[in-house]
Amino acid sequence: MRFISYLLLALSAAFAGTEKGQEGKSHGRVCISLVEPGSPTKELPFRTTSKAGPGEMLNVYLDASSKCIALVVALSKDGKLANGWRPQFSEVPDDYEEIQLPRAPVAWQWTTQAAPLDIYVLFMQPGSTDAEDAKRVISAMQPPKLEESLLAMQTNKLRELIGRIASENQKLNQTLFRDPEVGGVFRGHEFPWRLFSQSVNFSNDQPGVLILTSEGSGKAVPVAQ
Repeated sequence: MRFISYLLLALSAAFAGTEKGQEGKSHGRVCISLVEPGSPTKELPFRTTSKAGPGEMLNVYLDASSKCIALVVALSKDGKLANGWRPQFSEVPDDYEEIQLPRAPVAWQWTTQAAPLDIYVLFMQPGSTDAEDAKRVISAMQPPKLEESLLAMQTNKLRELIGRIASENQKLNQTLFRDPEVGGVFRGHEFPWRLFSQSVNFSNDQPGVLILTSEGSGKAVPVAQ
């Protein structure tokens, strides 16, 4: 897809995120996990080759060194909302206070085998033009009974916003997720997401973006909202 290709080309011009923030910059950390329901539930880091099955869910864990805004969106390879999942927009506290998205009662869940998708996590400064634009678009996408034509229009607006941010190479830090080392699944207790997290720098004039490109196969359908 042209939009994805453009972003990947932009990556070659941007420097990769690091585990330590550079001087004068903040940094955010992210881990995306795959949750298998059951008693107890099973949770493990989501990988580019993960192939989720019906009933399995995605969780997004993140924190930041300073207060910021986070945007999380999952897109199918043809630029639509993956599985009908509504994008998430949230304030992130400072001093590495954890938040988890999507917030209940919303869940990012598959109803059939997973299809390939791209997950974007953006860190932006509160009050920035990009953050305010994203908030307006995402708020308009939340009504569960929103007409499909309107949802598609708002999705295109969000894609254009992300593309515009990515095009400003000198004002952006972005990198692709690396597959984490996974030693096993975690059952029925707190998931140690920080062990598998990746970070990206951001500042007042430099949003930070992390992109996970999944190779999961199969066909997914929208989840009832």
